[in-house]
Amino acid sequence: MKKMVVTICVYDEGSREKVMRTVASCSGITAITIDPMEGKLTVIGKLDEMQILKKLKRRWHSAKMVSFGPFDAKKEAEAAAAAEKKKKEESERERERMEALYRPICPIHHHHSTIVYDHDHHGCIIS
Repeated sequence: MKKMVVTICVYDEGSREKVMRTVASCSGITAITIDPMEGKLTVIGKLDEMQILKKLKRRWHSAKMVSFGPFDAKKEAEAAAAAEKKKKEESERERERMEALYRPICPIHHHHSTIVYDHDHHGCIIS
């Protein structure tokens, strides 16, 4: 199994699907993922990297191979778990930072009003 990473400019859902169909037409592909925000296409399988790159360059001249090498599912899973843990820790730190930012500086004082009714019908007194 091999893993190939290609940078490619994908602007919308339609072009993303065209890229997926183009790559899927090659033989030996087991997985295809696209990250449009980073512009990365990842292809995994028993593949011919030159055939895939040639097909992509016909329609997307900006396509460039970033990396190509063996694929190890265990290492990929460990890397994904580590990235998820790091993301979770960062979001926790951000949440704590935001809580500290909006925490009141001085304690809140509650003011209470008391209404006293005078039974001799002269009105009420608010203190």
